[in-house]
Amino acid sequence: MAIKSINGVMLRKMILNGAKLLDSNKQHVDSLNVFPVPDGDTGTNMSLTLLSAAKEVSSCPNNDIDVLCDALSRGALRGARGNSGVITSQILKGIATELKKCQFEITVKDLARGLAMGTEIAYKAVTKPQEGTILTVIRSMSEKATKASKFTNNVIDFLNNVIKEGEDTLK
Repeated sequence: MAIKSINGVMLRKMILNGAKLLDSNKQHVDSLNVFPVPDGDTGTNMSLTLLSAAKEVSSCPNNDIDVLCDALSRGALRGARGNSGVITSQILKGIATELKKCQFEITVKDLARGLAMGTEIAYKAVTKPQEGTILTVIRSMSEKATKASKFTNNVIDFLNNVIKEGEDTLK
């Protein structure tokens, strides 16, 4: 199945379902965090951050991409918990900053620019960025997104490539 773009309805569903999926897997993400400090609450903090963003998105009166992106960014910032939550909120802020420029549809090129901006903002938000953290994973995914956006316009293929890169980097 080829999907060439994401509209506001699909974006809303992606945000809400992504928040639910992270929440149902937060213990697994908690167990992954061993560096720089194995504090055991990374998944929980990321989940709380994304659930706050999803709540804000759920309150949106329409499916305009710019409105959804503003809600995503605002909700993530308000709900950010712990270092991982703050970093997640900054990644989402960068993605939202780019995607809100899209009036009616989001393409793979837009998604790649969003990930690049999310990566940039997240790295700047951390005083002393540590490689081997969520920052490394998002940077790797962003780099893959930039490359993949040159070879496909299918959103599903693009996202599968970017997610696989994140999984490989995490390993």
